[in-house]
Amino acid sequence: MWKDFFYFNKAERRAIIALTILIVIIQSFIWTSDLWLPLIPGSRSIESNIQKDMKAFQDSLSGTFGRNVDGYGANHFSQYSGSENTVRLSAFNPNTVDSAGLISLGLSPYIARNILKYRRMGGAFRKVEDFARIYGLEPKEYARLKSYIQIPPQRNDFSGERFVPNFERSENVEIKLASPENILTNSGIQQRMDINTVDTTTLQQIKGVGNITANRITKYRNCLGGFYSVHQLEDIKGIYPDALTRLQTFLKVDTSQIVKMNVNRASLEKLRAHPYLSFYQAKVIVELRKARSGIRNIKELSEFKEFTTDDIERLKWYLAF
Repeated sequence: MWKDFFYFNKAERRAIIALTILIVIIQSFIWTSDLWLPLIPGSRSIESNIQKDMKAFQDSLSGTFGRNVDGYGANHFSQYSGSENTVRLSAFNPNTVDSAGLISLGLSPYIARNILKYRRMGGAFRKVEDFARIYGLEPKEYARLKSYIQIPPQRNDFSGERFVPNFERSENVEIKLASPENILTNSGIQQRMDINTVDTTTLQQIKGVGNITANRITKYRNCLGGFYSVHQLEDIKGIYPDALTRLQTFLKVDTSQIVKMNVNRASLEKLRAHPYLSFYQAKVIVELRKARSGIRNIKELSEFKEFTTDDIERLKWYLAF
């Protein structure tokens, strides 16, 4: 199977050669930078400024904001620092507070970025204790801010259960669950979406699905020709488990939308480009259709050792004869 990695068409070979030449040229410039860089007018001052900027950045990561660093005064970082002079402790909601608000609480920019990244990936703080799990947050920092954390009751959660505060709960409270035909997204209850026709914008309405994940799903769908099962999403790298569970719950599959590939007309390049076909399997198809003047059904492929039972089972959705 190692030959799969060394099979390139003419265009791919040209691109590899051009890229190799470019890498060699760039690497040569890097290796000889000590010889030609000093000859550039003003390079000394530029290099000095770069060194200062790098030093200031490194000090910022180590928590030295507000100190005098190579000419950078305390006021240079005051608006971004978590120094004691700018700390203003007040009640805040970790699900909505912005970066400036987090830094004003005395948190470092590093911790603020981790909080915002956690929220962008679909994470949410449902109770005060969840805040302590932020990566890099020291226990003493959590203890200092714990009494200021305020998380309003959420009206809906993932299961579709209506949230009722403790003081309102009673035996007469009615709990409403979402219908299986509906989904709970960032914008509310909607009809379940067909995975073979949904666009990236609509996919991003599902909690935890961002632009990158949505694009990966649609790109993989286009390579396949469509999905026959929501479990095929597990083949896509980079989808977080929580987001994958929501996608498999919220999406439905219409197999009539699958675009099939005619094995008697598709070129070798097109066949091997399919995610479920290897180079050797594509070669078998090409040679077989030449020998038999065409392939009539998928059972003919099962006669060859290159195709396992699992291969036949999933390829039947994508091959036309």
